[in-house]
Amino acid sequence: MKAQIYRFKIVYVGYENVVNREVEVSSNYTLARLGCCVLVAFDTLAYHLFNMSFNGTLYEIPDYYDFELDESTVDPRDIRLSKLNMNIGDSIEMTYDYGCDQQFLLTLESITEMVKGSGPSYPKIIAGTGKGILDDVPPSEFGEIIKKIDRNGISNHRYMAPSGKEESWDYRDFDLAFANMSFRNLVEYVAQAFEA
Repeated sequence: MKAQIYRFKIVYVGYENVVNREVEVSSNYTLARLGCCVLVAFDTLAYHLFNMSFNGTLYEIPDYYDFELDESTVDPRDIRLSKLNMNIGDSIEMTYDYGCDQQFLLTLESITEMVKGSGPSYPKIIAGTGKGILDDVPPSEFGEIIKKIDRNGISNHRYMAPSGKEESWDYRDFDLAFANMSFRNLVEYVAQAFEA
């Protein structure tokens, strides 16, 4: 079957209007690879586990060092998006960092035919709002940081950026062109780490 382009609207649950992305991926992508897209698109350090849920099935990459998955859990590295039989409007729920339970909702917005030879153009971020999320910061604390920035008009918050350097963080900072500059390469890097 010819590859298609799946466009997902992805929101950080509880902060849908503050931090969101629209991402296009190939239908040949695995569910695990889609999860890695979310981690990169939302500027995470990608050092926590994640799971995804669709149609009553839980998908999670096994962590052989710490625990084994329940028999009802499916490895997302083996599931191509095209095999999920998704319809427009269907959503995948994703939880990142089980200590913080950072929740994402991925809603399928469109399915279009992929132009021959354009496969290397994907994944890509089409639109977005907000800098991303903060690792190790529960959603309630995240909201307090946003309120403080709104109250003061500026941000004094520092965070460990994916670059490995401590930087200033302001949820209002989002640059689509910059986000896409290394998006595909970073997704590949994160996927290799999770899928090893």
